[in-house]
Amino acid sequence: MNEKRRIIFPYQLHKADWHVHPDYSLDASGTVNQYCQKALELDLKEICFTTHYDSDPFRKDEDPYIKIEGEIVPLSEENVKRYIADVRRASEEFNLRGLSVKVGLEVDYAPHIEEQLRFDLASLDLDYILGAVHCLDHIAISASNEAERYFKKKSMEETVEAYYEVLKQAVESKLFDAMAHLDIYKKYGLGFYGEDILTLHRGLVEPVLELMVINDIGMEINTGVLRKGHTEFCPSVEILNVALEMGVRVAVFGSDAHKIEHLGKGIQEAYHVAESLKREIEMKRKTVIR
Repeated sequence: MNEKRRIIFPYQLHKADWHVHPDYSLDASGTVNQYCQKALELDLKEICFTTHYDSDPFRKDEDPYIKIEGEIVPLSEENVKRYIADVRRASEEFNLRGLSVKVGLEVDYAPHIEEQLRFDLASLDLDYILGAVHCLDHIAISASNEAERYFKKKSMEETVEAYYEVLKQAVESKLFDAMAHLDIYKKYGLGFYGEDILTLHRGLVEPVLELMVINDIGMEINTGVLRKGHTEFCPSVEILNVALEMGVRVAVFGSDAHKIEHLGKGIQEAYHVAESLKREIEMKRKTVIR
């Protein structure tokens, strides 16, 4: 994590949405100001924008772009700074109306671009950098139009193993304040492989969680997969429980909003589940001490 950036995570986690994609992301709609206005209507106290930062040169036909005023332009330092400036202007306006507005990026990590990411991100004035693994073998397993192409080449065991290996390297990079959707492979993997994929994290996610504790990297609870028909958010309750027992910090909740109507969805539900698990863990510890 950038030592110059002293991120202050929301103290009212259930009143904050820290994973929001405005129309700067290629797959999103809704302006920064429109999201802020909606946040006020929902009585949110804080919103953090996390425009996609996908920079893999092997995906030059799909990813390294950003939208500015509806026009798709290169993901250059200059264009990203225009996004940051837009959010900063909104922050000045909406802070006066009781809404804290933060600016961040959701950064797609891959080992072969780590050093370039380190260099590029250092020049950006960000409140928050959310780390994510969306791609394996340069194929977006989190995208409906690409995931099956990867799944057809790999067994579900190979998919999950590969995902956690890259996620582990992302954590070890220390580039990020928090890690997003820790079992995102299930988003489309569940429909392709079947329910057995929901337990394949066992023995694979624990080393990642341990590194998150060691490096003080927070965990995001992401509710976006609920919109895809899933009954649990990312991570699953089982993974979340293990993470909390190991001491991983729940840094933020995020709706992964790509449209105005997505904002804040599932945040309260996820918050109550996390708080319930925390209480159960604490009760167990007290019982053991006695």
